[in-house]
Amino acid sequence: MAGRVRGSARALLAALLAPALVALLVTPARGRGGRDHGDWDAAVLLPPLPPREDAARVARFVAHVCDWGALATVATEEAVRGWPFADVLSLSDGPPGAGSGVPYLYLSPLQQAVSHLQVNETEVDFAKRSLFIRHPEMKTWPSSHNWFFAKLNITNIWVLDFFGGPKIVTPEEYYNVTFQ
Repeated sequence: MAGRVRGSARALLAALLAPALVALLVTPARGRGGRDHGDWDAAVLLPPLPPREDAARVARFVAHVCDWGALATVATEEAVRGWPFADVLSLSDGPPGAGSGVPYLYLSPLQQAVSHLQVNETEVDFAKRSLFIRHPEMKTWPSSHNWFFAKLNITNIWVLDFFGGPKIVTPEEYYNVTFQ
């Protein structure tokens, strides 16, 4: 009996997921982040993929072309205090083709992972332009969530881009990279 129930559950799950998977496979996404997402002309503004031996350039490339990243911290909620916790967040290091290497974020105090991040008022205009050009939907997010801009202060970088373990990149090496 248990085998039949498990088989029925699998069949039901397959029946429910099949149309969604087919839609994903046959519907091409426009733009880098999905349908109508961001103001990118990828053919013109994306730098060439750097050689994997140049870890600092790889790190800057990833920081510039990614629209989302994961921020991991230690949970502060009573039930899971001290446990690892990660959240996927929208980010931008600058307008397409003009990245600074500094990851900027648009956050709400309602998010679990942001309790230790601070606002940098001197860079708000650049952060706003950088984020809103890549994530135009942010302009319409509800003001009741008290959104604020923040940036990550990079102190160390590990690049895991191939077999053999991570390559260590210093912040100085990272920020000295320029794209042609």
